[in-house]
Amino acid sequence: MNEKKHNLVLTDNSLTQFFYNDLSKVNKNSICPIPEEFILYSSEVLDKYALSEKFYHINEQGVLNEKILGLSFLEAENKSLSEKKSIYKDIGDSILVQMGFFHERIQVKNPAPSYYLNLGKTAYSNAQKLDCRFYDIPNFYQMLATSLEHIIKLLKIMKNSHKFDSFQQYLLEDSEDHSNLFMTKPDLKVS
Repeated sequence: MNEKKHNLVLTDNSLTQFFYNDLSKVNKNSICPIPEEFILYSSEVLDKYALSEKFYHINEQGVLNEKILGLSFLEAENKSLSEKKSIYKDIGDSILVQMGFFHERIQVKNPAPSYYLNLGKTAYSNAQKLDCRFYDIPNFYQMLATSLEHIIKLLKIMKNSHKFDSFQQYLLEDSEDHSNLFMTKPDLKVS
């Protein structure tokens, strides 16, 4: 039997809305649902990190390299307050996406996944200490840090429900219009 692949066009108004709807469905079926604020935050992070450039940086020689999150964490200490906030959030958010959506990549890396999980928790905790805010919710980043593992599990379940076959299927190329996302999904019947 010849397996066919069809293109799927997602027509939600935004990627944030798409991820919010899917995460909400997964969360409602969870034995221990997380607060809606975490679903909203995770959806916004997934939208933000849909561009592949968010996982990389260009060094002084103009070479594109994957971000080294532990090094970024250490370098944050010598930055201004606003830069620290941005760096800590970026580290936590990068780990949230990588461990939730691309956990296979984390499994083969050194150090172990537990290192990345602890780094993400510490980054979010540090963001809280620097008075980072998300919709003026008190202690949001500290609560996010303590719930990070559970949020990552929900992301994994959502990812598996879509059966994304590769890292590249999730990442968007840099373009102006992000209202539609084309992905290949096996065995999908389009009517």
